[in-house]
Amino acid sequence: MKSLSTIVYGCLSFLARMLPTGVAYLIGETLSIVTFPLLRSRKRNLESNLKVVLAHEGTPHARSQTTRLALAVAVNFGRAVVDAFMVPYLDSKAIRIEVKGKEHLESALRAGRGVILVTAHLGTWELGGAVLAAMGYRFTTVAGTQFAPWLSPHIKTLKQAIGIEVVAHTSALRIMRVLKTGGLVVLHIDGDRYLGGLKVSFFGRPATVPRGPAALALRVGAKLLCGFAVRKSRCEIAIEISREIPVIGNETEVTQRIIDVVETNIRKHKNQWCMFRAIWEDQQ
Repeated sequence: MKSLSTIVYGCLSFLARMLPTGVAYLIGETLSIVTFPLLRSRKRNLESNLKVVLAHEGTPHARSQTTRLALAVAVNFGRAVVDAFMVPYLDSKAIRIEVKGKEHLESALRAGRGVILVTAHLGTWELGGAVLAAMGYRFTTVAGTQFAPWLSPHIKTLKQAIGIEVVAHTSALRIMRVLKTGGLVVLHIDGDRYLGGLKVSFFGRPATVPRGPAALALRVGAKLLCGFAVRKSRCEIAIEISREIPVIGNETEVTQRIIDVVETNIRKHKNQWCMFRAIWEDQQ
């Protein structure tokens, strides 16, 4: 007998396939707006994170401004959840996709030493991975809880069905093998599960982030880039891949270079940074 989560997932997936793209997004946006105020700890963490971003920009962050920005993030998150359900049906959806910086990824892969593509929970990360897979890139990624605990196994199965290998954060040896054979690995730098962390400057304040991307790049000699899937408009997505990040120095120095690129992209799209846990240790 199917579990309740499987039945719910099946129903949502069916709706994502059958409904027009705009209607599906409207439902996701509405549900997110309605439920967001009820998730008090997530709302508090998000607003606290956004205050740090605004303060670093020198922008006055009145409570009303922070609340509006947090609500915009919640709306984007609702769309991102819908995107995850629409992944198998991308060819039939009215979503315009632009890819910038593909040449940087191709050049890094040609070196044959493996590539680590670092991303963040910015824009529509699940859709970004699906687009890479549809372009013929086979890659391995690390995933913990995806959107919600009950959704995680279904999202993992969906990814594997389109050629994305999903491993746990403890699978360092598997990731190293992929890199040593010249493969592609995609890692989140703002995930909440990782083995070991490093303190770096993030929006002008100390933050602990995963050491994995830098440690792996230094140990294996892999190329290191950043990539993000950001929403230019409701139904228009841009995949943006950075130039190669120098893998020189120690883990902290390399990680700081990664974070600098991530920070730049969050500043440009702060209304799409879906970060619902406290990032900075001194947040109240």
